[in-house]
Amino acid sequence: MTKKNTVSDLPQHNPFQSIALAFSGGGFRAAAFSLGALSYLEHLTLEGVPLTKHVGYISSASGGTIINLLYTSAMHKGVSFDEFYEKTKAKLNGEDLLENVLSVLNDDGYWRKTGNEKRRNLINSFAKVYDDEFFHGETMAVYATKRYVKKFEICCNATEFYRGLSFRFKTDGTKSWYQVIGNKYLRFDDTRIDCFQKLKLADVLAASSCFPMGLEPIVFPEDFTYNDDNNKVLTSQELREAVVYADYNEKEMHLSDYTSRKNIDAAHPLQIRSFGLMDGGITDNQALKSLMLADEKRRRKQKPDPFDLMIVTDVSSYFMDYYKVPDQKGEKGWRGKSIDRYVNLFQQAVRYPLRIQNGALAIAIACFAVSITFETPYARYTGLVFGGMATAVFMMMWTARKWRVTREILQQPEKFDPLKTVRTALPLQSFSDRIINKIMDYLRLTKLNVLEQMLKARITSVMSMVLDVNLKHVRRLIYELFYNDERWENRRVSNFIYELSSYNLASRSNRFNSPKRLGWKATAEDKALLCENLDNMMPIAERARTMGTTLWFDKEDRDNDQLANIIKTGQFTTCMNLLEYVISLERKKLGLEKDQLDNVLMIKAQLVRDINLFKSNPGWLFQ
Repeated sequence: MTKKNTVSDLPQHNPFQSIALAFSGGGFRAAAFSLGALSYLEHLTLEGVPLTKHVGYISSASGGTIINLLYTSAMHKGVSFDEFYEKTKAKLNGEDLLENVLSVLNDDGYWRKTGNEKRRNLINSFAKVYDDEFFHGETMAVYATKRYVKKFEICCNATEFYRGLSFRFKTDGTKSWYQVIGNKYLRFDDTRIDCFQKLKLADVLAASSCFPMGLEPIVFPEDFTYNDDNNKVLTSQELREAVVYADYNEKEMHLSDYTSRKNIDAAHPLQIRSFGLMDGGITDNQALKSLMLADEKRRRKQKPDPFDLMIVTDVSSYFMDYYKVPDQKGEKGWRGKSIDRYVNLFQQAVRYPLRIQNGALAIAIACFAVSITFETPYARYTGLVFGGMATAVFMMMWTARKWRVTREILQQPEKFDPLKTVRTALPLQSFSDRIINKIMDYLRLTKLNVLEQMLKARITSVMSMVLDVNLKHVRRLIYELFYNDERWENRRVSNFIYELSSYNLASRSNRFNSPKRLGWKATAEDKALLCENLDNMMPIAERARTMGTTLWFDKEDRDNDQLANIIKTGQFTTCMNLLEYVISLERKKLGLEKDQLDNVLMIKAQLVRDINLFKSNPGWLFQ
């Protein structure tokens, strides 16, 4: 039986020396909050050196990947933090990104470009705009540049639709064999790291931030290819030769090994040529599991060097709106009739389609003649309105008689059955024909107000399950793994966007009054620092907490100065959570070495000074 680790078994850590960060998903809100947290770490110093210089690892998902890639790529190119910070604020603020995405989507010339294998859709339009506005063609090769940064590792999380696992775009800039890029079952070949380094940062970001419902999956390898004007080329064949996958019999193959279906060996029935990727938040919205795996890898080295501090920056929460059952409307008007009733009316109305078409044409001609003949505004207006309506009916009937599907319906309207059409379109293989027919017979005679309520209930419950229940359950499971493992005791800081919001005030106060829940006993001085005089910060944190998950700040967000609110919240929340952390180290009396304790006290003095400044002016660091 494996012996469970205890605190005394763990190697002594040196607080703040080796720092790892995790940036959660959550659209531009996550990006802005992560930027605020990062800017506060840049402000905080240890022996005159910004704490950002002690960060050696960043993992991210979805919106957090925006800041991960922008910051780490800039750092590897020698860009100063101040320049990165100001440029990133400008890039995040506004609807321009969305407008440019839609412009690219409608640009026929771009999608007809020779060598462009990308599908024409929203996610690839986002990738194109990310490339133009954020990264300017930069690839993963930027991390191989060791001129300004000697040792650093990043991990950008996506979710693959092959086994339903996290797919990790990770690198320390080297070609080391231990970098599992992808996962156990779907990964880059260890000998083809050079191909991985050709991936564009924009495409990696698109894969990591491709959130469900709003965007379609980005497909590997086609959507990762490019043929730029500067002669930079990456083909799907090259990418297929670089990626290995394991089928369900654990046989390993490259994507390029794909053969046609008729030639597949029955013993190895699963072969894939491409696979879909979506938002990393589907499987790990906090990018925390990647952080834990990275720390475990460091512990397994011959000379272990685990992280001294792991800061999890998260804009999601355990808060959830309760499910509200949609109201059922009354039976007045159209809601009081059944589908069968409207089908019968339709069948009667279109029994003579040619007569309807010709009649509509005659009415249109008559109405337009009236509008031309009579000079009174009322007659002209009436003639134009009814003439336009009749013209629309004529065009609809003419088109319907020409289109094969609708022509068959018009020729035999008595055979038209909309529920049968829905049945063939939906994946109902799990139900027998007898059960499906019973359900269809019921739905055909059910009044529309009942069907409307049933449909709303299904849509709202599925949305709640996908966007709330599932994500929060995964979040809870991973946090339990993180907080129940003593290996990370005194090495972790949770940095939640809601921590200082008005919504969380009561829970926060209760925590500091419960030593068992807190893990140490807070003094009156501690409580004053951590819980009092928060009135100026709470409204800002509350506005930051309640912003929706989007990949842009719209006009209303700009009018409410949401970007500034969220960055400020990231700054003062990071300060407060680090202050709680150093106080906990003091109160637990961990027996730190004198120089280590001196460092903790040095950091604490800065944190106490800064939190008092934040309490009086929450935006003092924003500029």
